[in-house]
Amino acid sequence: MITRRFRWVGAAALGLVLGAVGAAQEPAAAPPTENQGLQAHSSRTLLDLLQKGGPVMYPLYACTILMVAFGIERAVSLRRKKVISPAVDQCLQAAAGAADPAACRSLLADLQADDSPMGRIIRAGVRRADCPPLELEKTIEDAGAKEAARLQRNNRVLSSVATLAPLLGLLGTVTGFIRSFMVVATSSEALGRAELLAAGIYESLVTTAVGLSVAIPAMALYFYYQERVDTLVGDMDQAASDLLERLTAKSKPGEGR
Repeated sequence: MITRRFRWVGAAALGLVLGAVGAAQEPAAAPPTENQGLQAHSSRTLLDLLQKGGPVMYPLYACTILMVAFGIERAVSLRRKKVISPAVDQCLQAAAGAADPAACRSLLADLQADDSPMGRIIRAGVRRADCPPLELEKTIEDAGAKEAARLQRNNRVLSSVATLAPLLGLLGTVTGFIRSFMVVATSSEALGRAELLAAGIYESLVTTAVGLSVAIPAMALYFYYQERVDTLVGDMDQAASDLLERLTAKSKPGEGR
C-alpha cells in the first residue's frame, strides 16, 4: 500500500516537473506582459482612437465631410463635356466653316437650350451679335469672366478646409495640453502617474494627426481642380475668340472705307 502511494506521488511529482519544464520552454509565455500590452493596443479600432480627440474632433469631422462632398462635386462638374458640351463643340465646328456672320448666327441659334458654361457664353454673344464689334467683344468677355468665376467658386471650399483643418488640429493640441496641465495642477501625484496625463496627450496628438490628414488631401484636391479650371477656362477663351472672329468677320468698321 505504501509502495503504491509512493508510486502515485512520484508520478504526480514527475508530471509537475515535466509540465513546468514544458511551460518554461514555450516561447509565447516568456514575456507575457509586454506582448499582451501590444496585442491590446493593436486591437483598438480607428473609432476608439478618434474618440480620444475630444470636442475639437466634431468640426474636423465636418471638414472631412466637406472635403469628400466637394471633391466628388468637382470631379463631376469639371468634366469637359459638362463645361463645353458635345452640342456646343459641334455647333462651333460648323460655325467655323460658315460663309458669313448671318450663317454663323443661324447655326448657333440652336444652342438656346444648352445650359453649359460655354453655351451661356455663346448665347450672350449671339444676343448682341448686331452690336458694334467692341461692344460684342466686351459682352463675350464679361460672360466668360462670369462663367470662369462660377467654375472656381466651389474650389474655395477645398481651400478653406485645407486652411482650417490644421488650425483646428492645433486648437486640439492646445486644449489637450491644457487638460494635462490642469491634471498636474489639481493632483500632486500626477507627475508620477502617466495614466493621469494620457487623456490630454491623446487629445493633443489625435487632433493634430487628424487635422493634417484632412488638410493634406484637401490642399492636393484644390491644386488639382484649380489646374483643371485653368485648362477649361483656356479652352473656353479660345472658343470665345473664334466665335468673336466669326461674328465680326465681315462687319469690321475699316472694311467699308
